[in-house]
Amino acid sequence: MVFVTMGIIDKLKQRYKDHNARRFLKAHGCKTWEQYERRYDPDIGPMARWAHTYYHGYPHIFPFDPSGWHDLGMGGVYPYHDLSDKMIDWCKNNCKGKWRNDWLRGFWDQHGNYEFNEIGGGDVMFFAFKDSADYMWFKLTWQ
Repeated sequence: MVFVTMGIIDKLKQRYKDHNARRFLKAHGCKTWEQYERRYDPDIGPMARWAHTYYHGYPHIFPFDPSGWHDLGMGGVYPYHDLSDKMIDWCKNNCKGKWRNDWLRGFWDQHGNYEFNEIGGGDVMFFAFKDSADYMWFKLTWQ
């Protein structure tokens, strides 16, 4: 009888923890912990003007400009959206450190910085890496 009640108490405690976690996520406008970690990442500055200041906590940034990649790909011919999906899958499977990717709209200025501009410019997918080994393997694989 004691073991049955202990199991019930443990289940109730777990349900209470799950309820609090769901309530916390809902209060922050997220459905999963992955969404929460992406939205509230302390290593990005969402009010930044340039890509290098947006990714202030990531020392390695790789821009993927899809304009010249319509017919290129590893092992065959892929449209750029399939190629970008393959790049994301590669990062999920191979990166050991923290990384992220974002589609950002803007243009390259005369100093070589990517400046954000929601009205004009083109879309570029950025991959940002904390670990230099992940960055180097990514560049060797996809550049």
